[in-house]
Amino acid sequence: MTKEQNYIKNRVESLDWLRGLAALSIMLYHLYSWEVAPLYADSLLGRFGIYAVSIFFILSGLSMAIVYSDFIKDIKTAIAFLIRRIFRIWPLLWVVTTFNFIINIKSGFSTEQIFVYIANITTIFGFIKPEAYISTGAWSIGNEMVYYVITIIIIMAYRRKKLYGNILFVASLIIGYLFAFKFLNPNMELAKQWIIYINPFNNLFFYIGGIAIYYNLKRIDFNKYFNNISLCVAMGLFNFIPVCGNQIFITTSIWRVVFSALSFIIVIGFYKLKLDMPKFIGKPFELFGIATFGVYLIHPVVYYVIKKLISEKLKLSGYGMMGTIMIIISVSLITILLALVSYYKFELRFMKYGKRYSMISKKEKNRNLSI
Repeated sequence: MTKEQNYIKNRVESLDWLRGLAALSIMLYHLYSWEVAPLYADSLLGRFGIYAVSIFFILSGLSMAIVYSDFIKDIKTAIAFLIRRIFRIWPLLWVVTTFNFIINIKSGFSTEQIFVYIANITTIFGFIKPEAYISTGAWSIGNEMVYYVITIIIIMAYRRKKLYGNILFVASLIIGYLFAFKFLNPNMELAKQWIIYINPFNNLFFYIGGIAIYYNLKRIDFNKYFNNISLCVAMGLFNFIPVCGNQIFITTSIWRVVFSALSFIIVIGFYKLKLDMPKFIGKPFELFGIATFGVYLIHPVVYYVIKKLISEKLKLSGYGMMGTIMIIISVSLITILLALVSYYKFELRFMKYGKRYSMISKKEKNRNLSI
C-alpha cells in the first residue's frame, strides 16, 4: 500500500471513529433521558444529543462524496446509487419499524396506522411528512433519503464545476439561516417545535456541507499539529461554551451558527486526522463505526425489551441508581453486539444484493460497502 493509499484509508477509518462516537453519544443521551432525567443545553450529552445527528449528516455527505464522486455521472448511475442506498437503509429499518408497529397497534388499531407504516418502510414519510416516523430517531433516516436524491444534483454540479456545487452549498446555508433565525422561536421549547426542526431543509446544509468538504479539501494536506490543535479546541469549545436551558438555545440564533461551525470543524479534523492508532484500540473504534446504523436503530428496541422483562418477569417497579447504571450498561453492550451481528449477518448481505442489482461495470467490484 502506497503512502497516499494509506493516508486515504486512515482518513476513512478516522471517520468511522467519529461515526462510532456520535452513535454512542446518541444512545447514551436517550438512555440517560429515559432512565434518569431530561438533558439540557448545559450538558455535553445534551449538546451531543442534538449535534451528534448533525455530525452524522455531515459524515454522510462526506462519505457519499468519497465513495460516489466518480460514480454518479448520468441517469443510469444515479438510479444505481439510489438502489444501493435503499438496499443499505431499508432492511434493518423494516425490522425495527415492524417491531414498533406491532407494539403500537396492541394499544389500538386504525387504518391510518397502516398508511403510516407503509410510509415508514418505504421512507416516503421523509418527503411528505417527516414527523410521521414510527421508530425512535427514524426522522433522521427520512431526512437522509431526501438528501440521497439531492446528492445526485450536488455531485453532478460539483463534477461540472466546483463553483456550481459551492453555490448550492451556500444556498443551503441561507435556508439553514432562515430556520435558525426566522422559523424556529428561541422562546419556545424545542419539543414544541420539533416538527419544524426535523424538516429536511433545516439540516440540509450539514449534509451538503459534508459533500463540500470533500470537493474543497480533498487535495489540501493540513499540518498535523494545526489539525490536531484545531480539533481539540473545537471539541473543548463544544463542551465548555456557557449555554444553558432548553436545547432550543443551541439550535437557534447565533448559537446555531457557533455549534454548527464547531461540528464542521470536528468532522474536518477527523477527516484530516493523521494518527496511527494501535490495532487493539483502532479496531474496536472501527467496528463500532461500522455498526453505527444498527446502534442508532436497535438501542430503543433493546431498552424496551429489557424494561419489559424487568417490570413483567422480575416484577420490579424501582431499582435505585445502581440498577439504572446496570440497565444503561446492559442496553449499551447488548445493542453494540446485536448491531455488529446485524451488520455482518444481515445488512451486509442486502448491501451486496444492492450492488449486484445495480452493477454498472466490472471495475467497481471493490467499491466500499461499509457505509
